Amino acid sequence: MTQAEFDATAKPNKFYYNVESAGALKPENIILMGIAALKKKLSDLQNQLSMEAQSDALAIN
Repeated sequence: MTQAEFDATAKPNKFYYNVESAGALKPENIILMGIAALKKKLSDLQNQLSMEAQSDALAIN
């Protein structure tokens, strides 16, 4: 495996990692399922924050 060039002062734009599987799932599927779960969690968070902002705007102080 080749190593990427390293510049300690650069802003990261690539991430390298290894995914291992016991054989039940392909590593590609593990990554895709993880991304889908992350997207759902971020969407849920965005919806919750939007609902809280709306309820704060409607609250009587």
